[in-house]
Amino acid sequence: MQDVLSYLAAEYDPLAIIVYGSFADGTSNLFSDFDALLITESGPRRHDDRFVDCTQLDVFVYPLSDFQGDYDLEEFTQVYGGQILLDRNGVAAALLEKVQKYVDGKARKTREELRLNVSWCEKMLRRAERTDAEGSYRRHLLLVESLEIYTELRAWPYLGPKKALRQLEKKDKAAYALYEKALCKGDYESLADWVAQIRVRFDGAGKKAKKA
Repeated sequence: MQDVLSYLAAEYDPLAIIVYGSFADGTSNLFSDFDALLITESGPRRHDDRFVDCTQLDVFVYPLSDFQGDYDLEEFTQVYGGQILLDRNGVAAALLEKVQKYVDGKARKTREELRLNVSWCEKMLRRAERTDAEGSYRRHLLLVESLEIYTELRAWPYLGPKKALRQLEKKDKAAYALYEKALCKGDYESLADWVAQIRVRFDGAGKKAKKA
């Protein structure tokens, strides 16, 4: 990572660097991108996707003026849980604190909204039984959308697929195994098992709520 940081320092002279993703949580491997947000004194917004020392960058560069006054925190939720590597004037710490409060304070979906999401998964599963192009499309759509739906059922903030998968593997290994199998095998039976897990999670949460 030192070669990457040396490149970023020379190229952008940043005021702040926030690293997030696998390089921030220690799970990086040969296939990992270097995810970071840089804040510079001035200049346009930029995205750097070059390779440095065989590592592809996924670095977003913002001028300091973007963080003065009000700004849309939804645009920066990817840095939630990130690590500050440089912060010359405190702007990175202020951004992380605001993002933390924003994500943690976001309204959770109601029981009815969650029910509708689970019902949608079951409907997509039925349509995925078709062996034509539409059936295949429904199957892929269900696999993509259901990850966020399951995350919401667990009352976890959804911060993109990479973080959601990592969180699922760490905190719900049984569900992760089912989802991984559905993704990798791609057959209808594995997908049905995953959707059944979604239903079990929803029904189980409802029983806990009634007891409470």
